[in-house]
Amino acid sequence: MPPVMTMANKPSKIAFVVGVFPAVSETWMINQITGLLDRGFDIDIYAFTSQGIDKKYISEKYRNYNLLGRTKYIGMPENRFERAIKALPKIGRLLFISPNTLTRIFDVNRYGKDSLSLKLLFWSEPFVGKKYDLIHLHDGSIANKFLIIKDVVGINTKLITSFYGQDVSKRFLDHPGEDIYMRLKKESSIFIAMSDFMKNRIVTKGFDENKIKVLPIFGIDVNDYPFTERTLKPGEIVQMAAVGRFVEKKGFDDILRALAIVKNRTDKKFMCNIIGGGPLEPKLRTMTKELGLDDVVSYKGYMKIEDIINYFLRIHFYLQPSKTASDGDME
Repeated sequence: MPPVMTMANKPSKIAFVVGVFPAVSETWMINQITGLLDRGFDIDIYAFTSQGIDKKYISEKYRNYNLLGRTKYIGMPENRFERAIKALPKIGRLLFISPNTLTRIFDVNRYGKDSLSLKLLFWSEPFVGKKYDLIHLHDGSIANKFLIIKDVVGINTKLITSFYGQDVSKRFLDHPGEDIYMRLKKESSIFIAMSDFMKNRIVTKGFDENKIKVLPIFGIDVNDYPFTERTLKPGEIVQMAAVGRFVEKKGFDDILRALAIVKNRTDKKFMCNIIGGGPLEPKLRTMTKELGLDDVVSYKGYMKIEDIINYFLRIHFYLQPSKTASDGDME
């Protein structure tokens, strides 16, 4: 596909605003970015934080496309001394190129502790002087934060917002009766929902149906997953795999309960290989032991996507449960 150019024959410039980047469980985000780069777009990434995980588990595209060089981290340092040291050159830059922005950043009457803590300085300063054709906001809560940045910096660029799950499920339950996206509904030109179910859910919250586009997780190339005919030789162990972040809505506990039932009902040998990690890992490992599954469940830890795809070539079944978590979080 030829590069996409603007009227001025320059690459269209897009900003991605995300919470965490890179995230080992969000290879599709890297694929979105690199896919746009391949098509001639110029991409900048603004992330509030990095995951703090060994980058060897991140897709090779992250390094091959030097995405670190395109990423600006805008989160405020927790350490006050580090925060003050890093704030000085930001303040100096704004005094020189945009003193009005600096005045808005320190408007304590309007922004309160976000001004006093220097949070707004760290959030806003990287956007000053930048021009984009489009800004893509990933996750509703991140979009709400960006609206503050938009006011402080004076950004008028067209916005699109992608919703992913918790931002349009648990957050509604956490704020009953509140219109948490009241302003976003007006200021984002397009909303992307991952399913018709998600679209219907946000329409009931007052979003304009005509502004919502249904697009399942984009950034996954099925050509990266070669088809191979599965066979099972006599006496061969049935190999299964499950991949994901160890949080309640992913349903790994349901996998373990189901495997316990299977183990009690069959003499056929099988092995379930669980790839990933997350906050529920200690609980899942304890549950594995309590259900007597240590001999049929193997925890593989994190893998980069290229290794996961190669691993898939050796399995017979892929397990992908999902459910609504007890706090209302869902896909």
